Amino acid sequence: MTPAGPDDAGAAAGTPADTAPHVRAIAWEGFDALELSNGRISVVVVPQMGGHVASLRDVAADREWLWRNPRLTPRLAPYGAWFDDWWSGGWDEIFPGGEESRLRGEKLPYMGEAWCLPWSVTATSASPTEASLTVAVDGNIAAARFTRTFTLRRGEPVLRVHYRIESLDVQPMPFTWGIHPAFAVNADCRLDHTATRMVAAVSSDSSMGGVGQAYDWPWLPDLREGGAWNMQLVRDRTDRSLGGHWATNPTAGWLAVTDRTARRGIAYAFDRAVFPFAWLFMVYGGWRGHLLAAVEAWTSMPQDIEGAVAAGTARTLAPGEVLETDVAFILHEGLDAVTGVDRTGDGFLVR
Repeated sequence: MTPAGPDDAGAAAGTPADTAPHVRAIAWEGFDALELSNGRISVVVVPQMGGHVASLRDVAADREWLWRNPRLTPRLAPYGAWFDDWWSGGWDEIFPGGEESRLRGEKLPYMGEAWCLPWSVTATSASPTEASLTVAVDGNIAAARFTRTFTLRRGEPVLRVHYRIESLDVQPMPFTWGIHPAFAVNADCRLDHTATRMVAAVSSDSSMGGVGQAYDWPWLPDLREGGAWNMQLVRDRTDRSLGGHWATNPTAGWLAVTDRTARRGIAYAFDRAVFPFAWLFMVYGGWRGHLLAAVEAWTSMPQDIEGAVAAGTARTLAPGEVLETDVAFILHEGLDAVTGVDRTGDGFLVR
């Protein structure tokens, strides 16, 4: 079990784990960026590039948990660009709609507006016990302000993220929203969550299911070849497969990726009332030869606004309404699988 809370200093004074949290300006791939670090976990945010989170690193293990596209030089995307062709990896916010969406008849950029608009830094702060930075963006088509505040506390292997979405509209605004971290995985890794019912929505072959095929996690029957696949286990890129699967009935708000050999991983906890669905985008060589797992919390299923409205899963903000929620990314060690993420007072326990 991995406790992660304010009393979990984890090391004697003076060691890297006891480093005072700080925010500093850095250059990342030619862009102005901000690094938030506390000696246990570090995060790099590139506001100009769609509020992009370029790095989420386990400092003690010297391990980067976010996937980086090895064949694409990060660059600014023009508004309306096709996300896949500009995706350098990392973590983006998919808002106000995923896939190809329209909002009141206007076509939104593929995967929403947030990733292809410049964000602004609205606040930074640091003290001996806590550091934070806040970035925000106003939608172009969607009349809404999207704000994220990242916070690290001294001694915690936890990145806390506070979200605030404010409607600037004069009429109700439907939307879908997905947290979109792409994790750097290998064939020693596994994916964990609490859903029992899955639906394959994207598939390269029968090992990733037929489109529309429902199954009980983690065993996916191979309807063509026979047998079943354990979808918890990440495959190598030589598998040449690709799958996008919905977790339709999570019973708790968390998702996790674990390296079974290193016995280290990352979990993230969220409010299931805000994110009642999860999307697993599993790329094992079947998309442009890459290897990654995007493990995503979603407000709605499907991702596009029109589809979510039709399914009754779209969220709506009334004029002037504000949605606020908190998400925590938690490093864990000593586990080869995750069975739960519990809140312990003001901290977290990954087990």
